[in-house]
Formats: sequence, structure tokens, C-alpha cells
Amino acid sequence: MVKAVKGVFVECDPATREVLLKLNEKDKFIIEDLDKTHLFINSTHLDRVKWALDGLMNENYYKKEQPK
Repeated sequence: MVKAVKGVFVECDPATREVLLKLNEKDKFIIEDLDKTHLFINSTHLDRVKWALDGLMNENYYKKEQPK
């Protein structure tokens, strides 16, 4: 019997993929790691994954100060 799983195909750079793999250790949302730039993730976790990535990217964002 075939079992289907609803998911989302994600294309990302290798650095973002590594971040997603690290996040997956806690929440297990990756269905299949396809290659170095593509993942197949559970669609029910998509909003949570986007939120987590946005938070991590905002933490690593540095704005150059304008000279006075």
C-alpha cells in the first residue's frame, strides 16, 4: 500500500540548508533531504520554519552606521 505525505519542495543555498537541518533536530519537519540545495519538508511546519529562519536572519543582520 502506498502512503502519501503532503509536503513543500524547498530550494535554498547550502548555508540555509545547514540551518534547516539544525532546526530539524528539534522539530523533525524534513521529509527528505534531496541534495545540497533542495529539501522536501512537511507542509504543516512551513509557517514555523519561515518564522524561525526570519528570526535567525534578523539576529545575523548588521546595519552599517552612517557617519555623522
